[in-house]
Amino acid sequence: MSNVIHLLQEIQRLLELKGENPFKIRAFEKAARTLAGREDLLERARQGTLGELPGVGKGIQEILREFLLEGSTAVLDELQQSIPTGVSELTQISGLGYKKALILIEQLGIHTVGELEYACKENRLLKLKGFGPKIQEKILEDILFQNAHQGSQKLSESLKISEEFLKALDQIFPNKRCHETGALRRKREIMEELEFLVEVEKSEDQSTALSFLDAFRAQNAVMPIRLHFARSQEWVYHWAKTTGTSEHWSALGSPDFFPSTTEENFYDQLGLPWIPPETRETGEEVGLARSGYLSHLLPWDGLKGIFHNHTTWSDGRASLKEMVVEAQNQGFQYIGISDHSQSAHYASGLKLDALLEQEKEIRTLQEKHPGIRIFWGIESDILADGALDYEDSVLKRFDFVIASVHSRFKMDRETMTKRILAAIRNPYTRFLGHPTGRLLLGRKGYDVDMDAIIAEAAQHEVAVEFNSNPARLDLDWRWGPEMRKYQAFTSVNPDAHDTEGLKDTVFGIAMTRKALIQKDRVVNSKSIVEVEKWLKRN
Repeated sequence: MSNVIHLLQEIQRLLELKGENPFKIRAFEKAARTLAGREDLLERARQGTLGELPGVGKGIQEILREFLLEGSTAVLDELQQSIPTGVSELTQISGLGYKKALILIEQLGIHTVGELEYACKENRLLKLKGFGPKIQEKILEDILFQNAHQGSQKLSESLKISEEFLKALDQIFPNKRCHETGALRRKREIMEELEFLVEVEKSEDQSTALSFLDAFRAQNAVMPIRLHFARSQEWVYHWAKTTGTSEHWSALGSPDFFPSTTEENFYDQLGLPWIPPETRETGEEVGLARSGYLSHLLPWDGLKGIFHNHTTWSDGRASLKEMVVEAQNQGFQYIGISDHSQSAHYASGLKLDALLEQEKEIRTLQEKHPGIRIFWGIESDILADGALDYEDSVLKRFDFVIASVHSRFKMDRETMTKRILAAIRNPYTRFLGHPTGRLLLGRKGYDVDMDAIIAEAAQHEVAVEFNSNPARLDLDWRWGPEMRKYQAFTSVNPDAHDTEGLKDTVFGIAMTRKALIQKDRVVNSKSIVEVEKWLKRN
């Protein structure tokens, strides 16, 4: 019944677009989650028993009945008709909600982002009520930001495309080496093109590969793909050369070709240990490799537990038990549950009575699952003045607190910096969640003095999170030198909202390694006993 779930999700999306009551929106979200996978909906619609299912109230019951028995529903039709052409596209721009989009449509006849960009450059928004110079500037800035990344893909999506491409290419060259190289092999967070190195022995092989590439492009609407070619005896040299940046290659001394059997052998002949592909970025890694520093990076299997996980208590899509069981199945020794705090109305943040109920469930669940330690925490909104979202008497009950900004992203640099510094200084803060607030290909991070933030976090032993959500990957790995300079702690957290999201730590580990962070500065590489001591500041 995937069509039913799509129906509920589409109604939810349209309600959000119009800025309808958040509780009404949440009802459709919960219903979609509850009904996923059910095979008895049509029969229940015929029997009139849909309302017996959890999360299905009278209104949703009638919508489902109409849709299942008649093939359509008036609610969806009316919602679609009520939204003018162009609203969906315009509201993708940061700062443009439903009401502002309507003003642009009705007063300026703007229906597309292209038209909006032109209007901003012509200063046509200046006299509109609710706009003005600053808002016009921000809108244009966001449009230009999105335009600059058109055709790009996030790392997670690029890896899916790569897997499909290599699988198909292997059918053409079953006995040849065909591997990722370039930015993809370095695990950059955003890709503008995918690069592959293909082993060829004759010109016909190269022509065959290029013909395959043309056919693949014709069948798949994907980003640009570039093929490199190398004969077998030159393979390793070219794999190393095409993987690293020009800065990395220059730091190696820009070596001329010499035969190597493996990359380990290649680096060994240069007097270096093997340098992991994801670290071959700035050239700094070459000197660090020579000193032995890179041997102490967080290993790919170096996490013993995970913090920053959401459940159905707030905006998660899996129950607390499901998250705990899956974390244990994945081999983690501990899991930190941190649903949203009370100000997070958009995410069904927890009021005090709900907190007490969740605490009881966690303690009960801990008794039933002694094989994994469950830490009870909260992702507390950092309020406008830097205060956290509960009184100290509440905050002290948690095993840990993640302090995160979820609102008022447009503060000026000084005000935002003071806001976050105040949250870091709160004695109950143990983690700074998604520190810059960026959304890859969607939103730049807020304007903040990250050097000052990292320095303060290090002083107070607050872990600056490497958020592993593929849409965030925040902290940016480029802040690695500052993290190392101040010896700041970090934590590689999935920010998981379902059981599948628990696997996203692989992306955070990649970013941590790119930042050249040593394992001993990663909180959740520690054992249960060590983490308990760290959380209590012992």
